[in-house]
Amino acid sequence: MKKFVILMIIPSLIGCQNLSRAPKAHNKAFHIHKVTYLDSLKINPWQYIQKTQLVDIPDNARIINERNKLVKNKRSFENLLERSEPYIHYFITQLQLRKMPIELLLIPLIESACNPLAISYSKAAGLWQIAPITARNYGLVFNSWYDGRLDLIASTDIALNHLQYLNKNFDGDWLLTLAAYNAGEGRISKAIQSNIEHHLPTNYWALQLSKETMQYVPKFLAMIDIIRHNERYDILLPTTNFDNTLIKINLGKAASLDTISKYSHIPYKDLITYNAAYLDKKLNGPYHLLVPRKKLNVLHQKLLKNNYTQVKIVDLTSDLNNKRTHIVPSLLKTNRKYSTITDKDLQFYTRSHLKYKKINYMIKSGDSLSTIAKAHRVTTKELMDWNNIKNANSLKIGSKLIIHIK
Repeated sequence: MKKFVILMIIPSLIGCQNLSRAPKAHNKAFHIHKVTYLDSLKINPWQYIQKTQLVDIPDNARIINERNKLVKNKRSFENLLERSEPYIHYFITQLQLRKMPIELLLIPLIESACNPLAISYSKAAGLWQIAPITARNYGLVFNSWYDGRLDLIASTDIALNHLQYLNKNFDGDWLLTLAAYNAGEGRISKAIQSNIEHHLPTNYWALQLSKETMQYVPKFLAMIDIIRHNERYDILLPTTNFDNTLIKINLGKAASLDTISKYSHIPYKDLITYNAAYLDKKLNGPYHLLVPRKKLNVLHQKLLKNNYTQVKIVDLTSDLNNKRTHIVPSLLKTNRKYSTITDKDLQFYTRSHLKYKKINYMIKSGDSLSTIAKAHRVTTKELMDWNNIKNANSLKIGSKLIIHIK
């Protein structure tokens, strides 16, 4: 998996196709490209991603900045794509089955660098970096011996459920959805409300958010652009061997990963990565195992010889065979919403936010709304609106007022 080649189709379904350099796009508006048929997920997934409904990315300064950072270290970016090999076909399968934008498969690359064992300082975990509170809200099991957030199947299900919920909550806007996935629904809603109060637009680019979230969506869009136009940025996309995709095996009873490693000849370290959810390295419930497709036959025969008589094999990508790709109405809606936003708009949003700083003012003896308003160059009505004050004469010494400094 450490070698890259330019995509090339070969008669077997394990290969890829040479990519011609895409013409440079000058239109800054988002644009949906005509989708193609998906005959099999054995076709190289990166070629499929390039041909399916990716968007032309606006050349605004925030996206360009993130793109420049990514292409500055080309090998690092190529390694990131390479690490997705065992999982990417499954991501595509699930997104297509749910009729969700295929681009969302990039989230695990951004969130965890496609590392199922990743745990953040805030205790978010797994490929999709699911926070404990999100796991609990969706009923995901995690305890001392099994953490579903580290399970490819369970975590992908919860992550996509959460993305669908957020997208519905933010009226089909996928940029706000991504921002909420990163920062939390409450923070995005609060930022939107702040913009409403200041009579500013409420699209993603207009919001004042944390530095991380301000970079998160532009990075996501920059990655789409780089993958789509890889030759333009001198990036080599990895070959993907379909035999390295993961197969699910239901064992029906307990087993240790050490034993499975010996049976299958899969390196123990790799097996732990594929089955990161089993914290004590034993299948004590649930009893499903994930292994590369190419190791299936050897392992299956060995399991049968060792009295694993209830083995069931599940192909995680079979549902998508011979099905068409699809148009996502919410993505079209998002593209239309953002199609006219330019760098000038982004500069206006930045200047507008600089006009407003929020402070907490403690009321002192002798203060009145009018004197406080005058001292801070705001109006009495604004003070009353910001603090939900019904009676201007009801101020209490020691209470605090929120004041938006202009």
